[in-house]
Amino acid sequence: MKLYKYIIGLALLVSSSSCDFLDEEAYEFITPDNFYKTEADANAALTAVYNTFNDDKGFRRYIWMGADFPGEAAYANASAPSRVEMDNLTWTPTTDFCKNIWQISYSTIRRANNLLLNIDKITFKSEDTKKQIIGQTKFLRALYYFTLIRFYDHVVVIRETDNLNEETPSNQGTDDAAWTLIEEDLQYAESVLPIKWGDSDAGRATKGAAMAMLTKVYLTQAGWPWNKAGFWEKAASKATEIINNEGAFGYGLEDNFRRIFDVTNEHGKEYIFDVEYQTNINGQDIPALSGMRGYNIKKTDGWSSFISTPEFYKTYEVGDKRLSTTFVTEFTDMNTGKQYVYDPDNVMEPSFPLCHFAKYLDPNDNQSTKAGDYGCNWKIVRYADVLMMQSEAYCEMNRVGDALAGINRVRARAGLDPIPASISQADLRKAIIQERVWEFAAEGHSLFDMKRQHCMAERLGRTVDDKYYSLPLPQDETDKNPNLKQHPLW
Repeated sequence: MKLYKYIIGLALLVSSSSCDFLDEEAYEFITPDNFYKTEADANAALTAVYNTFNDDKGFRRYIWMGADFPGEAAYANASAPSRVEMDNLTWTPTTDFCKNIWQISYSTIRRANNLLLNIDKITFKSEDTKKQIIGQTKFLRALYYFTLIRFYDHVVVIRETDNLNEETPSNQGTDDAAWTLIEEDLQYAESVLPIKWGDSDAGRATKGAAMAMLTKVYLTQAGWPWNKAGFWEKAASKATEIINNEGAFGYGLEDNFRRIFDVTNEHGKEYIFDVEYQTNINGQDIPALSGMRGYNIKKTDGWSSFISTPEFYKTYEVGDKRLSTTFVTEFTDMNTGKQYVYDPDNVMEPSFPLCHFAKYLDPNDNQSTKAGDYGCNWKIVRYADVLMMQSEAYCEMNRVGDALAGINRVRARAGLDPIPASISQADLRKAIIQERVWEFAAEGHSLFDMKRQHCMAERLGRTVDDKYYSLPLPQDETDKNPNLKQHPLW
């Protein structure tokens, strides 16, 4: 039984201690004092931490959309007003992305803190089991703190040892504490989690997932706006440690790009960490959001709410094998049998007018009976990302020869020629960000990649105020808590 099948009705059992500024509901029938008794209770509490992945405010919708819409690949297509604001770089402190990402992140962190605070009340049959529960909890806490700091820059930091009932915590002078917590949590997770879980626990955080996220944490601190000395080196070292041991981890690039997004291969060799979904258990609606309205490309109609543009489609190099997986290039209407082939320069049939993503329109994901119940996983980090992070870090260290290894493996899988060794550091930097845009389109990386390289204006071809590299703190949170100070750029 996979992790995502452990859906329980105890989602907030671990949250009787809460901060008012986080808007948590109170439940009187159970408290940490009478809940944390057995090993099963600890596992239930851990499941409650994982279970926030099922909330629309987080990775199920808002987190990845918030990272994708500001980039060049995604287009909101007259969708919900807040998505259009994210797409047009016009968001404000009242945009619901700002509130929702903040709230779900702290909700998860609170659940994690309560588990970590109370876990010593339980006697475990195995000390390793206890460590693995702690390791997964810390991995998830780090993931959400990393989400917060990448979006908001200056955030409230609350550990399990802090006063969990503090009603007006501050986000001032907390940057170093946030990064330290993230690194320490991931380092602990790396030290205690297994390389691979058994089939019954597939989807849980692993040693490799902690290492890959730690690589991304180092890479982020090396780039803008943090610009920390020595962190390109740390990122390169951690990525290289994974790559040099890819056989032991079972990692590698899928030969066929389509296989990465195939529900029958969701834990294949490129998988490192996903948000897990399954039809009729905890399905999701990304195929509907990115699906095609008015055409029967799947059993349930799409909404054309998260799509791309013909201009971005045409940036791909001729012969790029990723094209037919990244985009809907052709399909047969399931009801009429009519065949369509996309032409980015033609809106008339047999083409179709809008450019749609296809990564999550897996033909094997055909069990859904409603638009919000698809089983395709959401990719948080996969092996190609590790290769590309190594390339970026080595490039910034001006080790061009070493930097070419990862990006050229990715390009080879795409059927493209390798980047020559004669390339300059400046040109390789541009090639890496371009390759990331092509490889990870519609996977929730865009804003963070542009932010790290401070290249949004160049990529989007327009003047961009630096404040649009970050989200402002939600207006209602700063209204309630005088110790929360708005981002200085806002």
